[in-house]
Amino acid sequence: MRRKITIDQLRPGMYVVSTNRSWISVPFFRKNIRDEKVIAELRSYKVTDVIIDLDRGLDVGGHERAPAAPLVPGSPEAVQRHFGQAVEVHSMVLEQTCELMEEVSAGNAITEEQANQQVSLLMDQIFEDPQSMLCVSVLRSSDQGIFNHCVNLSILALFVGKSMNLGKGELLMLGKAALLHDIGKCMLPRELVARYHATGRASDQYQLHVVRGLNYLQKMKGLDPMVAQFAGEHHERPDGRGYPHGLKGDDISWYGKLAAVLNAYDDGVNRGTGGEAIDPREVLDRMRQEVGARFDAKAFSALEKCLGPYPPGTSLMLDSGEMAIAYEPNAAQPEHPKVLLLTRPDGTFREHPLPVPLGTSDCEDGLARGIVTSMTAADTNFNPIDFLANYSSKRP
Repeated sequence: MRRKITIDQLRPGMYVVSTNRSWISVPFFRKNIRDEKVIAELRSYKVTDVIIDLDRGLDVGGHERAPAAPLVPGSPEAVQRHFGQAVEVHSMVLEQTCELMEEVSAGNAITEEQANQQVSLLMDQIFEDPQSMLCVSVLRSSDQGIFNHCVNLSILALFVGKSMNLGKGELLMLGKAALLHDIGKCMLPRELVARYHATGRASDQYQLHVVRGLNYLQKMKGLDPMVAQFAGEHHERPDGRGYPHGLKGDDISWYGKLAAVLNAYDDGVNRGTGGEAIDPREVLDRMRQEVGARFDAKAFSALEKCLGPYPPGTSLMLDSGEMAIAYEPNAAQPEHPKVLLLTRPDGTFREHPLPVPLGTSDCEDGLARGIVTSMTAADTNFNPIDFLANYSSKRP
């Protein structure tokens, strides 16, 4: 369990996961607080808030929780803990992003450091367990549509960037660009944004969110130009039919091309623009048909390569009669990702999701499983995240 506290509440024996300053600004990341000297050092870097992990250190009251037992990677217990942490981080970042965007809506200025704080939290979890974080972003619904999309896009950007072996500095910039890409929507009437998300039709007035967001970001002191490129070009298309400037081909920056691909994928799986959510595999199939016209081929390939044909979070029906969700892509055998079994062959739910590789009998029950089809929430009549969240809330 993680908790946000002030620097004044920080004590030796606590375990800090992240701070309100980006880890680039603070040469300190995920460490035990050994003594008051470390706390003083954090203060010197203008740290005012930290996130502590109660499973690894003291709570605010000085009470020490039983240390978390070492877990076998890939075991049900490890999955349980990771999903719980992913849900906590997603909730925390979503709440703080909502507060950040409300400041923009009110006409107030925000700082780059405020965005860095949210992205640093996501990066921490992505490096620890990228699969669970991406699954949560795909499966978890929220009534905070715009803000949820911004958080999910940041997670997706970090997932793809990590697979491209980007350095941590560039990853932070990419995650921040994704988090802020729709900041211009905070400057539009809410009913106008709601109408777009209900119909998927981008009116001329709605399209102004890109220019307004770009202008806002360009006024933020010290912000890397890449962040503005990502936000300003995420609706441009290689065929020149995008907006706001109708840029064509290589007139669109690499970050703009990547932004368009990531934005469309998250819109598809979370259905932020009208209609029901589509399963991730179907989203990729539909996007593939528009490569060259709507999407840059290299940018789409970067997304497809790291997600595989069954992206994390895809609901699956297996030839064993079991329902599962795709969990971890398999680069060697893309058609056989690692999955989490949710039900038994007779259709009853398991006590906990069971991680198994597909296409091999090298698993606990010796059964080599294959995929029959992918499914949507409408096909399954339940959202797997409800089962996973309930299970992970009881994590060791």
